[in-house]
Parts: sequence; C-alpha cells; structure tokens
Amino acid sequence: MKIYNTLTKQKEEFKPLKEGEVRMYVCGPTVYDYTHLGHARTYIAFDVIRRYLEHRGYTVLMVMNFTDIDDKIIRRAQETGEDPKELAEKFLKYFLEDMKALKVKPADIYPRVTEHIQDIIKFVEKLEEKGYAYEGSDGVYFEVQKFKDYGKLSGIKLEELRKGARVEPGEGKRNPEDFALWKKAKPGEPKWDSPWGEGRPGWHIECSTMSTKYLGEQFDIHGGGNDLIFPHHENEIAQTEACTGKRWVRYWLHTGFVMVKGEKMSKSLGNFVTIRELLQRYSPEVIRFFVLQKHYR
Repeated sequence: MKIYNTLTKQKEEFKPLKEGEVRMYVCGPTVYDYTHLGHARTYIAFDVIRRYLEHRGYTVLMVMNFTDIDDKIIRRAQETGEDPKELAEKFLKYFLEDMKALKVKPADIYPRVTEHIQDIIKFVEKLEEKGYAYEGSDGVYFEVQKFKDYGKLSGIKLEELRKGARVEPGEGKRNPEDFALWKKAKPGEPKWDSPWGEGRPGWHIECSTMSTKYLGEQFDIHGGGNDLIFPHHENEIAQTEACTGKRWVRYWLHTGFVMVKGEKMSKSLGNFVTIRELLQRYSPEVIRFFVLQKHYR
C-alpha cells in the first residue's frame, strides 16, 4: 500500500512503526461554531482512511483533539455574552452529534486542551530548558531560527516569513516568525496558573502535547486539512522535534478544500453550509458519497 506523504512530496510504501498497528492523530475542531461541509470532508476522508486500514487488518489507535480554549472561542463568547467554557461545550456536543449523523466512527481518544494544561506547561518548560523557548512581556515564544529544519513540511523559508514582517511595539517576541507557546492573560479571559504567570496555551503547542501523550514521541500518521500545513503543522514539527530530538511523524496526510465558486468554503468568507442544514435535505450516505467523489487531496 502506498500513500502520499506531504513531508516528502511523494508516494511512499506504507510501513507503520510497529507491525500490524497504526497510531494516527487528526487535528479536531476549534469548537466555537457549527461544523460545515468543508470540515466534514476532512473528517469523512480520515474516517475512510481509518476504515480501510482496519479492513487491511491493522489495529488503529486514533486520537482527535478538541481545541476548547482559543482566541476564536473567546471572541465569540464576548460577542454572544456567553461563558467561553459553556460555548465550547455546546459546540463540542453539536460536533459529536454531526459526526454521528454522518456515520463517522468516533476517535478512540478525544483529548481537550482545558484538560491538559499541566501537560502543556511541562512541554513548554522542556523547550525552555533546551534553549528553544523564551519568555517575553506577553507570553512565552518558540524561537524559530534555532530549529534548523524549519520549513521542511511546507517548503517555506525563514527569509520569506521575515520579508515585510516586523515585530509590533508592545509585542514580547524577538523575531517576527516566532510563535506563542503560552499567552499571558488579558482582563476577562480564561486563565490558568503557570511559571510565567496566569495565562493560557498557544494554539500549536496543544496538538504536540496531546498527540505525544497518547501516541508517544513517534507515531505513524498525522492528518488535517491543507490549510493546517502552515503554520500549524510546521510549528508542531518544530516544537515537538526540538523537544524530543527525534523524527516525530512518519506520514503526513492532508485533505483538499471544498470549493464554492472558486473559493475555499470557510466561515471567514461566509460561503459555508452547515452539516445540520445539509442533513435536513440529504441523507448521511448522500453527503458522504458527495465528498468522496473527489480524491481526498
């Protein structure tokens, strides 16, 4: 069996680290709104990949995270007047209902960011100890230039990132390309105690922490949509491999977008249709068949 590996930009013979077993991690949703067809395409695609691996006789351990604290959740909660925790819990429940309706098999483990704060703090502390992270005025940052393999997934070069970029006054980072591992709390935001004061995790560190906790320092497949290749997955690789000193993921798989009139279906463009709306008109089988008509990439 061959699969296309985004990391090497070629098809490769699939050989899991442990014979007969596949450990895979798929980036789950940031739960601040309803799931739309673009999201569903990714989760249906990985559902089929997982089912096929099981059909081939592999034992698959699948982990999918929930980002239940994030800038988007905080913003939406401020707009609606809801508590961020309650808002995230509501949309997490809706997501699971939508996936069940679409006959997507549940992941074996659904870790949530808010349940892994201490694990995340320990991960950031390790990066600090190894010299890859530093504390700024508004949080803790990963110093990208210290990770020599940066860009190996996306092909992006540091020079490109720096072109036209600058560090804004008041920002606590040394270089424009550095990214947040821990954000110091702003008034009214959810916060947790840490060695750097009260705050909350950055986005990228969550997946590195939770995937390695449940799948180990090296595993077989990491997946998500094409839009996650950069910066999310690139940054995940940098911080995880900087921390462990090992090649982290063997195969990177990414799904293509659902397009609407030549543009990616997304909440930011407002050109999306939710799963709930679709299920009022079509059966789950029809929706699955529709998104699987095209190659997953």
